[in-house]
Amino acid sequence: MDQEVQHYSYWGEVPTGTYMTKSQLQRLTLPRQPGGPVRARVEGRDGAGRRGVFDLYLVTESEPTSATTAQLAAAAARRTTADRVCGECGARPDQPCTPWGDTGRALCRTCAHIERLRTAQRQAADSRAHVQRQAAELLDQDLAVLHVTYTDRGTTPSGRRRPPSAAHITALAPTGKTLLDTRPRLVPPRSKGIPDDVVNPDRAAEEIRTALDGKTVVVWSGSLLTDLSTALRDLKIPWPVPSGYGRRHDLYQMTLAWRGDIDPKTGNPRVPVAPDRADRMLYLLHEMAHPDGPASL
Repeated sequence: MDQEVQHYSYWGEVPTGTYMTKSQLQRLTLPRQPGGPVRARVEGRDGAGRRGVFDLYLVTESEPTSATTAQLAAAAARRTTADRVCGECGARPDQPCTPWGDTGRALCRTCAHIERLRTAQRQAADSRAHVQRQAAELLDQDLAVLHVTYTDRGTTPSGRRRPPSAAHITALAPTGKTLLDTRPRLVPPRSKGIPDDVVNPDRAAEEIRTALDGKTVVVWSGSLLTDLSTALRDLKIPWPVPSGYGRRHDLYQMTLAWRGDIDPKTGNPRVPVAPDRADRMLYLLHEMAHPDGPASL
């Protein structure tokens, strides 16, 4: 029975040194050719940036080409670029090195990856400085740091998530003063799973509207307001939380940029852990604004 063809969704999944395309085998310092069938395929881009699906062969099944050592030496002598030696670390990999940007340097895969990480870190440092200024400006405004947690009711027998029965909504001023602390019911009054201490959603909406009137609002993530928005809309209650350009800010995105913790594998910022409380959100905002240590709350 033929071996099953492995499928990879991007080049980073392909085990290093295990598989190569026909072109990669031909570009080896000591070129080879496929000696067996296609063993895997990968989706991605080729060296010219063209997207496609590429056949992969096992390196262990490949065979030397018919080129003689004299022909290999002649081909090496004809090369006009030093792409066989890394311009940074001096490595001499089997595959040609990659030209890096407009520097003219040819880099091995490791050095090219390090350069990409350094570039990502420099961009993160620029973003961090911007977020630091943004946090300081927000703390000087008429601000409310808003947090919402929900009373979960599990799932239906079919596995569909039930809407939450209530929300606990808190908001703090930059000084730590409590602006809002309410727990509205989010489902009809005869629904199951409603906590005993909930308040009428109309009353809660008015509390929210009054407490946040004219204020700039910071939330951890706009998606955390989705259940609240959906529930109030279903109950025919107008949306009470300020929104629109400049009125609401996403602390998750600010934290992602401010931490700037670059994943060494992907080069992307690592996802930050949620504070999960209004007081911790406010502490984090002060920490962003004061690089030498957060102000006392």
